[in-house]
Amino acid sequence: MKKLLFLAFTAILGMSVNAQETLLSERPEGIVKVYDRAGKGIKLQQGDDGSLEMTSLNLSEASDFEVVFMADNKTVYVKNPIVALPETFSDVTNRWVKGSIKDNKITIPHKSLIFSTKTDQGEDVSIYMGYYGIENNQAVPVNPSVDITYTINDDKITLDAPKNDKTYLLSCIAADGTWFRMSEYTGAVYTLNKEKTPNDIKKTNKENESNITNEVYYDLSGRKTSKSTKGVTIKLIKFNNGTQRCIKSINKLLVSGKN
Repeated sequence: MKKLLFLAFTAILGMSVNAQETLLSERPEGIVKVYDRAGKGIKLQQGDDGSLEMTSLNLSEASDFEVVFMADNKTVYVKNPIVALPETFSDVTNRWVKGSIKDNKITIPHKSLIFSTKTDQGEDVSIYMGYYGIENNQAVPVNPSVDITYTINDDKITLDAPKNDKTYLLSCIAADGTWFRMSEYTGAVYTLNKEKTPNDIKKTNKENESNITNEVYYDLSGRKTSKSTKGVTIKLIKFNNGTQRCIKSINKLLVSGKN
């Protein structure tokens, strides 16, 4: 059924389901945190006449909300920020969307790409993310547009609303802002699931040092570098049990008063 549903949706947009996709589909390297979703959303289902109809989505029954925190402490990647898209179409696999983090705020730019394909004529067709508001039981785009933000409070992340004057949605939209209906209501809460999160620092102690599978170094701007880099770097340690640890590393051999 989901396969047929996706075919119906792509037919509306003139898309080819076999087209090349260009989004980040593999989890980036970094500190991974897995969260349980809670809240409401909107997904699509195929009606008896073949048309696409909206139906409610219980976020607690959807796939996990994951965030990768990069070594520069400025960059994050969020998996499936609008989970209604893969919940509607099983053909759409996981997508990682880039954002920034400052203090307790995660920001993803308005109209960030979350899905793309090409038409049979070779034209790009893309799905983005943006805020919509509900006015008189109708969804209308937020104008002027604003970036998407989340607030981190200890082990919880909340999807912010642009304002407090109405109900808002984080929605799948077209390049021209057309509403594709698949959405998550603002106010959705994502709670850290420590059992699913593979970065438990308690597990990455000296007992595991003999089980290190890889070490990756980054400079303070977040670019990958080498162990011999001068000064302070961030070292990401991977263990064979799937856990990771991120620590600050200093090349002491380079601390000298002489050139």
